[in-house]
Amino acid sequence: MYLKKSSTLQPTSLANQAGSSLIVAVFLVVVFAILSLGITQTISSSNDQSINEILGTRALLAADSGNDFVLQQLFPINSNVSNCQASQQLYFNVDGLLHCNVVMQCSEETILNSSYFQVVSTGVCKAGLQGSNSNKLILDATCLANEVCVSRTIEVEAKKHE
Repeated sequence: MYLKKSSTLQPTSLANQAGSSLIVAVFLVVVFAILSLGITQTISSSNDQSINEILGTRALLAADSGNDFVLQQLFPINSNVSNCQASQQLYFNVDGLLHCNVVMQCSEETILNSSYFQVVSTGVCKAGLQGSNSNKLILDATCLANEVCVSRTIEVEAKKHE
Protein backbone atom coordinates (compact mmCIF):
# COMPACT_ATOMS: atom_id res chain seq x y z
CA MET A 1 0.00 0.00 0.00
CA TYR A 2 2.87 2.34 0.58
CA LEU A 3 5.15 3.33 -2.25
CA LYS A 4 8.68 2.17 -2.14
CA LYS A 5 11.43 4.65 -2.26
CA SER A 6 13.43 4.19 -5.41
CA SER A 7 17.14 4.01 -4.96
CA THR A 8 17.80 5.28 -8.50
CA LEU A 9 16.33 8.73 -7.89
CA GLN A 10 19.10 10.19 -5.81
CA PRO A 11 19.89 13.86 -5.82
CA THR A 12 22.80 14.65 -8.09
CA SER A 13 25.86 16.07 -6.55
CA LEU A 14 27.74 19.14 -7.76
CA ALA A 15 30.64 16.96 -8.83
CA ASN A 16 28.43 15.16 -11.37
CA GLN A 17 27.35 18.53 -12.92
CA ALA A 18 30.85 19.99 -13.36
CA GLY A 19 30.98 19.98 -17.25
CA SER A 20 27.39 20.94 -18.04
CA SER A 21 27.99 24.70 -17.98
CA LEU A 22 30.77 24.28 -20.55
CA ILE A 23 28.39 22.45 -22.91
CA VAL A 24 25.74 25.16 -22.48
CA ALA A 25 28.33 27.89 -23.15
CA VAL A 26 29.58 26.20 -26.34
CA PHE A 27 25.98 25.73 -27.52
CA LEU A 28 25.22 29.44 -26.95
CA VAL A 29 28.38 30.51 -28.79
CA VAL A 30 27.43 28.36 -31.80
CA VAL A 31 23.84 29.68 -31.83
CA PHE A 32 25.00 33.32 -31.66
CA ALA A 33 27.59 32.70 -34.40
CA ILE A 34 24.89 31.32 -36.72
CA LEU A 35 22.60 34.26 -35.94
CA SER A 36 25.34 36.83 -36.59
CA LEU A 37 26.22 35.13 -39.88
CA GLY A 38 22.58 35.30 -40.96
CA ILE A 39 22.31 38.98 -40.04
CA THR A 40 25.55 39.74 -41.91
CA GLN A 41 24.23 38.03 -45.05
CA THR A 42 20.97 39.98 -44.81
CA ILE A 43 22.79 43.30 -44.48
CA SER A 44 25.10 42.43 -47.39
CA SER A 45 22.22 41.52 -49.72
CA SER A 46 20.41 44.70 -48.67
CA ASN A 47 23.47 46.77 -49.64
CA ASP A 48 23.68 45.02 -53.03
CA GLN A 49 19.99 45.70 -53.62
CA SER A 50 20.43 49.39 -52.77
CA ILE A 51 23.39 49.69 -55.16
CA ASN A 52 21.40 48.07 -57.99
CA GLU A 53 18.43 50.34 -57.27
CA ILE A 54 20.58 53.48 -57.42
CA LEU A 55 22.37 52.36 -60.59
CA GLY A 56 19.02 51.42 -62.14
CA THR A 57 17.62 54.88 -61.48
CA ARG A 58 20.74 56.49 -62.93
CA ALA A 59 20.60 54.26 -66.02
CA LEU A 60 16.94 55.19 -66.53
CA LEU A 61 17.79 58.90 -66.27
CA ALA A 62 20.70 58.41 -68.70
CA ALA A 63 18.37 56.74 -71.22
CA ASP A 64 15.81 59.53 -70.77
CA SER A 65 18.54 62.15 -71.28
CA GLY A 66 19.61 60.33 -74.44
CA ASN A 67 16.08 60.50 -75.83
CA ASP A 68 15.90 64.21 -74.98
CA PHE A 69 19.26 64.77 -76.70
CA VAL A 70 18.14 63.08 -79.94
CA LEU A 71 14.72 64.75 -79.94
CA GLN A 72 16.41 68.13 -79.49
CA GLN A 73 18.58 67.35 -82.52
CA LEU A 74 15.55 66.27 -84.56
CA PHE A 75 13.28 69.14 -83.56
CA PRO A 76 15.48 72.16 -82.72
CA ILE A 77 13.80 75.33 -81.51
CA ASN A 78 13.38 77.97 -84.26
CA SER A 79 14.75 75.67 -86.94
CA ASN A 80 13.64 73.02 -89.39
CA VAL A 81 13.44 69.35 -88.53
CA SER A 82 16.74 67.64 -89.21
CA ASN A 83 17.56 64.07 -90.16
CA CYS A 84 18.23 61.26 -87.72
CA GLN A 85 21.75 60.13 -86.96
CA ALA A 86 21.64 56.33 -86.94
CA SER A 87 23.65 55.77 -83.76
CA GLN A 88 25.33 57.96 -81.15
CA GLN A 89 27.02 57.34 -77.82
CA LEU A 90 27.34 59.89 -75.03
CA TYR A 91 29.25 59.76 -71.73
CA PHE A 92 28.10 61.86 -68.79
CA ASN A 93 30.38 64.05 -66.67
CA VAL A 94 27.84 65.31 -64.14
CA ASP A 95 27.66 64.12 -60.52
CA GLY A 96 24.31 62.35 -60.79
CA LEU A 97 25.30 60.35 -63.87
CA LEU A 98 28.99 59.64 -63.31
CA HIS A 99 29.96 56.16 -64.55
CA CYS A 100 27.00 56.20 -66.96
CA ASN A 101 26.73 56.41 -70.72
CA VAL A 102 23.92 56.19 -73.22
CA VAL A 103 23.69 54.69 -76.69
CA MET A 104 21.04 56.35 -78.84
CA GLN A 105 19.67 54.88 -82.05
CA CYS A 106 17.38 56.74 -84.40
CA SER A 107 15.47 55.49 -87.40
CA GLU A 108 13.18 57.36 -89.79
CA GLU A 109 10.34 56.05 -91.90
CA THR A 110 8.29 58.06 -94.36
CA ILE A 111 4.68 57.05 -94.92
CA LEU A 112 2.39 59.15 -97.14
CA ASN A 113 4.65 62.22 -97.00
CA SER A 114 4.89 62.10 -93.19
CA SER A 115 8.13 61.30 -91.42
CA TYR A 116 8.02 59.06 -88.38
CA PHE A 117 11.03 58.85 -86.06
CA GLN A 118 11.82 56.05 -83.63
CA VAL A 119 14.42 56.83 -80.98
CA VAL A 120 15.74 54.05 -78.72
CA SER A 121 18.15 54.98 -75.94
CA THR A 122 19.90 52.53 -73.64
CA GLY A 123 21.50 53.95 -70.51
CA VAL A 124 24.26 51.87 -68.93
CA CYS A 125 25.77 52.57 -65.51
CA LYS A 126 28.74 50.60 -64.20
CA ALA A 127 31.87 51.15 -62.20
CA GLY A 128 34.31 50.19 -64.93
CA LEU A 129 33.61 52.59 -67.80
CA GLN A 130 36.67 52.67 -70.05
CA GLY A 131 35.78 55.27 -72.68
CA SER A 132 34.94 58.96 -72.84
CA ASN A 133 33.20 61.34 -75.23
CA SER A 134 36.45 61.64 -77.19
CA ASN A 135 37.20 57.88 -77.04
CA LYS A 136 33.92 55.99 -77.34
CA LEU A 137 33.98 52.23 -76.68
CA ILE A 138 31.16 49.87 -77.65
CA LEU A 139 32.12 47.68 -74.68
CA ASP A 140 30.82 50.39 -72.36
CA ALA A 141 27.34 50.07 -73.90
CA THR A 142 26.77 46.53 -72.59
CA CYS A 143 26.84 44.74 -69.27
CA LEU A 144 29.31 41.87 -69.05
CA ALA A 145 29.28 38.95 -66.64
CA ASN A 146 30.75 39.43 -63.16
CA GLU A 147 30.52 43.21 -63.10
CA VAL A 148 28.20 45.56 -61.24
CA CYS A 149 26.26 46.96 -64.16
CA VAL A 150 22.68 48.07 -64.82
CA SER A 151 21.07 49.10 -68.10
CA ARG A 152 17.68 50.60 -68.92
CA THR A 153 16.14 51.18 -72.36
CA ILE A 154 13.51 53.75 -73.34
CA GLU A 155 11.85 54.05 -76.74
CA VAL A 156 10.18 57.22 -78.06
CA GLU A 157 8.32 57.75 -81.32
CA ALA A 158 7.75 61.14 -82.92
CA LYS A 159 6.07 62.43 -86.06
CA LYS A 160 7.09 65.36 -88.21
CA HIS A 161 4.04 67.43 -89.15
CA GLU A 162 4.02 68.65 -92.73
